[in-house]
Amino acid sequence: MPVTRSKLSPRDLEVLTAIGRFRMLTRPQVKRWFFEDVSEPVVTRFLERSVREGRLGVERLHGNGMQILWLTRRGRDVLVGSGVAAADLFPATGPAAAKDFAHTAEIGNTAVWLMKRTPAPDELLPAWALQRYFGGRLAAIPDLLVLWRKPEAALAVEVDLGTEPVASVLLPKLSLLGRALRESLPGEATTILVLVPSERRREAVINGLDGMTVPVIVDVLGRLAGVNSSVKSS
Repeated sequence: MPVTRSKLSPRDLEVLTAIGRFRMLTRPQVKRWFFEDVSEPVVTRFLERSVREGRLGVERLHGNGMQILWLTRRGRDVLVGSGVAAADLFPATGPAAAKDFAHTAEIGNTAVWLMKRTPAPDELLPAWALQRYFGGRLAAIPDLLVLWRKPEAALAVEVDLGTEPVASVLLPKLSLLGRALRESLPGEATTILVLVPSERRREAVINGLDGMTVPVIVDVLGRLAGVNSSVKSS
């Protein structure tokens, strides 16, 4: 017998679109973002329905940990049929690769935190979407570009896991990003937010920020969001 597919509710549409936008989200991230005021069984029913109907893939971290969610190609097609632009979606066949997993998860944590602020952003654009939209026109691409329309403002988020040297790699990258933002968004109030894995690294970044063309905020991963970071401090 053919599978009967339920109609997408407005919340289903929002959740699936967010998962597709951010490559993957964890169940705790989805709960905080979209189901904060309801019980866990409501989340479970949404996930079971979405997986059963082929819209989401799900896997437990390390086999028995938290659930990792990604948008399937079928899910992408359903969203496109509901009016979501295909260019806004990143369908996948599994979680992010191990080398990218922590970084992708931290970007998701940051997105959830930002959407809980007042006023909430009007647009969240991860790096893959910026690359698709702007091609080679941006000299530097942040991990996440956050936009507000009224008043016009932009926040470029760089998630740093501490794997690159501060002086020779991270600081030049931030300088290039600052200039690119000034050129691309000249009329907007623009800030860079750098999230690092430890207080020691935060101090090193702050001490090297001379000459930046835009304001820079540096904080420790997880502290702003009030959530558990995927990265251990050192």
